[in-house]
Amino acid sequence: MNPATMALLIPILAILGSFIVSIMKLRERQARATTDQASNNKALHDEISALRKRIEVLERVVTQDAYDLKQKINNA
Repeated sequence: MNPATMALLIPILAILGSFIVSIMKLRERQARATTDQASNNKALHDEISALRKRIEVLERVVTQDAYDLKQKINNA
């Protein structure tokens, strides 16, 4: 290889190398963000599930006949 070819090849390889490193860093950040979002979604799903269960219990309590009787006694 002559010096002119080497002079062109070295910067081209450096640019390509930095481009590849940038792509690898971007993919790593995207993978980390995806993992964080998945764990956040799981936590939100669990919270919603717990809240739905609480609502079901409250609906059962409010629709019981004994609850209506207590309300009438307290209002009298």
